[in-house]
Amino acid sequence: MKVTIINGSPRKGNTYTLTQLFKQEMEACGEVTFTEFYLPQDMPKFCTGCMACFYTGEQFCPHAEYTMPILTALLDADAIIFTSPVYVLQTTGAMKAFLDHYGFMFMIHRPNLSMFNKKAFVLSTTIGAGTKAVIKTITTSLQYWGVNRIYSSSFAMRAGDWQTSNPKRKANFESRLKKSARKFYNEVTSGKKHTPYLFTRMMFAISRKMIKGYDEKTSLDKQYWIEKNLFNESPF
Repeated sequence: MKVTIINGSPRKGNTYTLTQLFKQEMEACGEVTFTEFYLPQDMPKFCTGCMACFYTGEQFCPHAEYTMPILTALLDADAIIFTSPVYVLQTTGAMKAFLDHYGFMFMIHRPNLSMFNKKAFVLSTTIGAGTKAVIKTITTSLQYWGVNRIYSSSFAMRAGDWQTSNPKRKANFESRLKKSARKFYNEVTSGKKHTPYLFTRMMFAISRKMIKGYDEKTSLDKQYWIEKNLFNESPF
């Protein structure tokens, strides 16, 4: 199994520690190869809103030297994992900057068909509150990418680091995390393609109707939909 992990922070704190535990439990279930990216090191640029990815292609993004290798890893993976601590009741700025670069994969533009088969997991930690907002932000992009199933776990640590956390709380978190890791591993290895979320089916239908009205000569999105035969065949 190949898994690509996008780490929303370079800090090796609570989120990093729980991510390592998650990985270890997956490896205990079977053979897993992880490809990891750390933000912002592996994506140090903010999206400039130049629209190149929409109008001429993602390979023409001014930050393609960063975006394209990560995109290749995402598409090549059997599963993807996103991790982010809470920064001011939201995901890290680095994670948001990362997601901004991949809007061209939204169903309303050029959905990558491999995403409709993938499973994803979102992991977030906080000292106090905010994990719901983090998970929602990341999940929103994954939903618009068309990811088949999205799972998540969040942890309110009530401590600045793992070592000083309450022992009972740590034991509970470890138990929850291991259970989630095993479930995720089994889900990915099963190869099961679930019935798409209602949101996915509705958004795909809306996108198909809208893009049909675009000018084929000028719209890269419409050219893509024609090439992939998405006006006639369902990716589901």
